[in-house]
Amino acid sequence: MEFRLLGPVQIWADGNQVALKRRPERLLLAILLLEPGRTVPIDRLIELLWPEDRPANPRRALQVYASRLRAVLGPELLTSRHDGYQLAGATDVARFAALLERARTEPNLPERSRLLGEALALWRGPALADVASEDVRRRLCAGLEESRRAAVELRFETELALGRHESILPELASLTSAEPTREALAAARMLALYRSGRQADAIAAYAEFALYLADELGSEPGPELRELHVAILRQDPALDLPGAHDLPEAPAALKGRDALLDELAVGLEKNSPGGVPTIICLYGAAGVGKSSIAIALAHRVVGVYPDGQLYQNLETAVSPRDALGRLLGSLGVEPPDSVEERSALFRSHLADRAVLLLLDNCNNVAQIRPLLPATGRCAVLITSQLPLIGLEDATHIEVSKV
Repeated sequence: MEFRLLGPVQIWADGNQVALKRRPERLLLAILLLEPGRTVPIDRLIELLWPEDRPANPRRALQVYASRLRAVLGPELLTSRHDGYQLAGATDVARFAALLERARTEPNLPERSRLLGEALALWRGPALADVASEDVRRRLCAGLEESRRAAVELRFETELALGRHESILPELASLTSAEPTREALAAARMLALYRSGRQADAIAAYAEFALYLADELGSEPGPELRELHVAILRQDPALDLPGAHDLPEAPAALKGRDALLDELAVGLEKNSPGGVPTIICLYGAAGVGKSSIAIALAHRVVGVYPDGQLYQNLETAVSPRDALGRLLGSLGVEPPDSVEERSALFRSHLADRAVLLLLDNCNNVAQIRPLLPATGRCAVLITSQLPLIGLEDATHIEVSKV
């Protein structure tokens, strides 16, 4: 059986909803499920079931409700002790908590976004929406509602990091209207507006929030929100969406490679003429140190490509589609389905940006052609065992053993 508490209380079995019509029985079910693996004392159950207008014999009434529940659930799920009742079962509450915990520790932004979306989709309305008075619901669900708020705020933080500021604006507008004192939502909305090119609207959103706090609570925004407001006024570059920086760790000093590194760095420290990216291909036999040279070189010119440094190891015959999926993921962009769509999206995302792309252990030209940027502000550094003859505009440099 599956129990759903994040909204109207429901029981599901084999894909069908199990009827439990009486409100007190659904409330008893919810109270027990919110304390999994623990015996809930009879006195607490009576207090929550009848905060007022208590029956003449509440213990007897509780026994009747428990008996009806047991008839629906089976004797193995609902157990009684001398001082209370205990109920075991799979709940959407536990599923939500597990997804939220995974999301909090997930470093991959698209995956974190997916986990948070799945977690929040479990909510069908206020928890225990149809069984408890608002006072009892607050007592039972305060922590749960706070976790939902935390999940919402983390999702907006993640979507902003993924560059999805425009798509979340309608939802942010709705939520800030419904919960006008939540600073985290106000901050997310201000940043989303600013990154969407709407600085004036971001400033107006702050003024609206500050005015509401002053009128309703006699308070003012906290220091973090005030600092964000000042940064927006100044158009602080720190507010811009950061680029991806996923180069492998720089190798130790490379003996005998200083002259080569100096020569290569010169080629990468200036924009390519004609609006095409600078492309350098280091080729040579396995084991001569091509990858180490390329990684060291990439670290040396990081400052020239401040909008991001992307790395892909193509040694295991990675398809262009899969490689583009990883690259888009590194940029915090959800990849479309086809290789053509992914290539177009990747190139458009790099337009007007200075990004260095390191393609390690390339197998052939066909593998990397869809990955190549289309702007002269970008550069591509490739390693391969053989020269990539069909790669136009590339500089090929053979690497030999020292």
